[in-house]
Amino acid sequence: MNNAATTNQAAVARVGQRVSFRLGTSDVEATVIEDRGPIGINGRRLVRVRLDADFYGEEHDFEMPVEELHPA
Repeated sequence: MNNAATTNQAAVARVGQRVSFRLGTSDVEATVIEDRGPIGINGRRLVRVRLDADFYGEEHDFEMPVEELHPA
């Protein structure tokens, strides 16, 4: 991975950062709550995100690859 991609991932994946991503047919927003590091397949960087309660009626936490996230 080149330095520009690494820098972009770091900017999107800060704890507390609001991010958006595709979930099914909708774009949703979430908050990064933990940087899990390069623990995915082939060192893919993962972060734990939290969906707001208004999306499903309660909060949901799960892991997402950083490259699928965009600043909200």
